[in-house]
Amino acid sequence: MSSKLEQKIAEFRITFIAEFNDKLAVLTKLWSNARTSQSLEAVKKFRFEVHSLKGSSGALNFLTLSNRLGIIEEKIAPCEEQINSLKTVIPFIDRHMNSMNEASRNTPNSLLVLQEAASLLGELRDPQKNKEEITPQSYRDIKIALIDDNENTSAVNAKLLAGFGFTINQFNSIEQLEKVLQKNTYNLVLIDTDNSTNPSEKMFAFAVKLRTFDTDVFILSSSSSFENRLSAVRSKVNEYLLKPVNITTLVSKIRKNFKIDLIRPYRILLLDDQALVGSFYKTLLEDEHVEVLAISKADAIMTELESFHPDVFLLDMHMPNISGLEVARLLRQQAKYDYVPIIFLTSDDNIKTKLEVLECGADDVISKSTPPNIIVQQVDSRIQRGQEIRYLASRDSLTGVLNHGQIMDAAAHSLRLSKRQEKPAVVVMIDLDHFKGVNDKYGHLGGDKVLVSLGQLLLQSVRDTDYVGRYGGEEFMVVFSNATPRVIESKMNNILTAFLHINYTVDKQSFNCSFSAGLASSTDHEKLSELISSADAALYQAKDAGRSQICVDVLNK
Repeated sequence: MSSKLEQKIAEFRITFIAEFNDKLAVLTKLWSNARTSQSLEAVKKFRFEVHSLKGSSGALNFLTLSNRLGIIEEKIAPCEEQINSLKTVIPFIDRHMNSMNEASRNTPNSLLVLQEAASLLGELRDPQKNKEEITPQSYRDIKIALIDDNENTSAVNAKLLAGFGFTINQFNSIEQLEKVLQKNTYNLVLIDTDNSTNPSEKMFAFAVKLRTFDTDVFILSSSSSFENRLSAVRSKVNEYLLKPVNITTLVSKIRKNFKIDLIRPYRILLLDDQALVGSFYKTLLEDEHVEVLAISKADAIMTELESFHPDVFLLDMHMPNISGLEVARLLRQQAKYDYVPIIFLTSDDNIKTKLEVLECGADDVISKSTPPNIIVQQVDSRIQRGQEIRYLASRDSLTGVLNHGQIMDAAAHSLRLSKRQEKPAVVVMIDLDHFKGVNDKYGHLGGDKVLVSLGQLLLQSVRDTDYVGRYGGEEFMVVFSNATPRVIESKMNNILTAFLHINYTVDKQSFNCSFSAGLASSTDHEKLSELISSADAALYQAKDAGRSQICVDVLNK
């Protein structure tokens, strides 16, 4: 981790040390009230403060203090169920509270919290392999080597992939590719194992070698045997695809593997009632090039989610008046967060807590005393898996844009947000011109190429806050937030111009395509159905006027 981050974390520790005497005084007063009144309310307040201080001290790696507070919490917790048992634990807690207060009085600046066996900065300075920053790629960035000793199938696959914009080099054997590996680098190697003279063991050994070149590997095979699949897993093969492989399936797998459709960095929503702890984790995670929204009040979460779309939720377990478990259940009641991972950051790591976390629909529990680099790895792993699942559930399998249900949800969300923020949203309906003729003349392969290219062109042309979806068939919908019809009309004309210059080739025949589009603004429509209907009407106006043009809803002119 960077020296800048180390300095930041050191500052958090210094702040904690400076505030520790005051926190200990509050804890001592709460314990005095609890042991004197022996009321359930007083006991709960004391335990909550113990738990909070244990969490923050553990997060900042003051492990001796965190462990001692954990012992106190373990003793006081049963008293919330049976208040009469408080008398039996008073002497035990008295000893620990007196010990902490004595250390605080005798040691300047509360060096109690500094006397730690483990050094946070020492852990941070351990050599770490920097995590590769995930960035989206376009088709033209991906260079593919295809190994297939059957010249006919190799030529067909190479031609199909080249038609989708990939750079393809063909090789008839492993040996032929090995000769050029030192000079030529490839993002992906496709190994067709059928009819090969090489034994399977050699192919999988070569796959392992390719990984040392940071090259991904797909296996194309007619064998679905357990042994081959296991060998592929052990060789770190990225995909094992059964032949015959549909070209659109292969393109979809390549797109997913290289995160072509990822258009923004990770976003994390962090909820922790302790501002210091929230700031600590925000600093820690933002050093990994992610965007973190840290909030300290649970009742603010729904408002924030109107404009912030997280890839993972990080929740504190225990907060005033509400538990993290209740927040998790609230989130899981909403379908749009079904596939967003929920992780609890807590100092409470007993097995009962972990079971409760799973039962409420959350995905993981991370102890606040976990070393920072391990926390980052766990969060990163959950985000990647969550993104993969969410991608599969929300995307149109061919084009990579949102499917019909997801684009409708996105449009409804944008309309609500535009009304609340008083900033207009624009909906654009797009329809490919004479698309049936393309399918009739060039087959579905030609039609699929056109659909994929338009979807990708739209994705590359919009902002992170906009949405692109496949409305159905050859029709697409784009939702622009905080936009005016005049600006979007100009933008769509630029996209149309770019689309008109894309050349497609099928069976040595080249052709181009166009689209028509209609747009409407939320300024003139209260309901989503009305907004879409107006954009649709403008689309048909463009069709009637001769196609290959953009028309604006008459109310927006």
